[in-house]
Amino acid sequence: MLEAVGAERALLAIIMKKPDSIFIADEILDEDDFTNSGNKLIYSLMRDIVFEDASASLDHFILISRAEEKGIKDFFKLTQNGDLLEALEQTKKSIQEKSLNKYIVAIKKATIKRTLLFTIDDLKDDIENYDGGIVDLRNFVEDAILGTMRNIDSGEKDIVNLATDFEETINEFADDDATIGLEIDMPRWERDCGRVRNGTITGMFARAKEGKSQFAAHSMKCVGIDGSERLGRLPVLYLDTEMQARDQQMRLCSMMTAIPYHRIESGAWRSKPEELEAVKAAFKKVKDAKIYYKNIAGKSVSYVIPVIRKFIHKYVGGRTEGNTPRCLVIYDYIKLMTAADLKHAQEYQMLGFLLSALHDLASDLNFPMIALGQLNREGLRSDTVAAIAASDRITHNVDSLTLFRKKRPEEIETDGIMRGSHLVKVILSRKGAGHDYDEWVNLHFDKFRGHFEEDKRNSEINEAIRNSRPVQDRLSDDDTAEFGDIRE
Repeated sequence: MLEAVGAERALLAIIMKKPDSIFIADEILDEDDFTNSGNKLIYSLMRDIVFEDASASLDHFILISRAEEKGIKDFFKLTQNGDLLEALEQTKKSIQEKSLNKYIVAIKKATIKRTLLFTIDDLKDDIENYDGGIVDLRNFVEDAILGTMRNIDSGEKDIVNLATDFEETINEFADDDATIGLEIDMPRWERDCGRVRNGTITGMFARAKEGKSQFAAHSMKCVGIDGSERLGRLPVLYLDTEMQARDQQMRLCSMMTAIPYHRIESGAWRSKPEELEAVKAAFKKVKDAKIYYKNIAGKSVSYVIPVIRKFIHKYVGGRTEGNTPRCLVIYDYIKLMTAADLKHAQEYQMLGFLLSALHDLASDLNFPMIALGQLNREGLRSDTVAAIAASDRITHNVDSLTLFRKKRPEEIETDGIMRGSHLVKVILSRKGAGHDYDEWVNLHFDKFRGHFEEDKRNSEINEAIRNSRPVQDRLSDDDTAEFGDIRE
């Protein structure tokens, strides 16, 4: 069948019953997938209403009112004098919401069939008159079919001339008082990785139990609770594959109060007046913060993408235009969810698909994402992409990649114990300077309280040492000084 009118109406009934399900449908469908003109119009109006107000309700009166607002004169003709709306009202009473995906697939499958058949019809004359070689003919047909499929997946995009509006674009960015990137209270790292900016994925990788999830919670606190002077508090979505909401609440409270996690969890904080006051202050501060949480353990990327899209439309207000961030999405952490993920592909291929889908979404809706990942045993010995499982597939789809780990004894000896016990090293970056093999940013990390404090780069320390008086000269001076009068 080249049409799925029944599935179209069933889908519209589900959306009328549960309006925010349109965020899931819109990930795959657009109004051109509907073959019935009445169904197409109703879907367009529903999308217009819900994308404007994610908490909106839908019924036939609201749809008629929106049609009148938009000046659609043939609305009743297209909806069969309103009979189609009445039918949807009746259908939504008994429709099963769990069948949503089935109807979406049926509609999209019909679109693909129609599009491919139209493509094949167009190819008939070209194939009949083709006088090239066999291989060229095969490639010609293959390119036509694959090109059609790519257009179905992402929409046809025109080739653009970069010289067009070149001067206007550069001046527009210069005139725009935009804030490029979020503030995570780590300005050196932010600059070196190219900033946590719109349309990008910032990768942070560490060994298991090293503290990467605490870094993610620290980022959530900085953006969603503390806020910045220029951006204020922003909505944050934390996608978690391992912990529960209460664990994150305990962790945030520990970070905000500087009280060890175990004292927060056990309630021991109530026994100390100063800790009691600190927790009360945290209760007050966190009020009205837009920090959202979703456990995605065992969920596939096809589940996660609509969750992010819904968050962007419902809590952020839709796609961001320009450079100034309006939210943060945290993915903790990149891994396969179930053994079923390996049915049709290798692990590295599935991880690449996951990152590719996330990156495409971040780029499409123009929001910043921090994605956490795990280092393998190579991470104990070297700071290279070899320490990352499925490294090629992952590094192709992140805009920067940072390693977070404890400092090795020789590194502590070089920088001094006062420069922190941990480091972050940006090994890849599209928009930042990154770090060479012998560069890093020093970090103080208190694992019991989840406290992060950035120190200097090791290159800054080395430069300061080079510019100071030579050690041998100082020792010579000290040899001639009287006892008890050794110079500082």
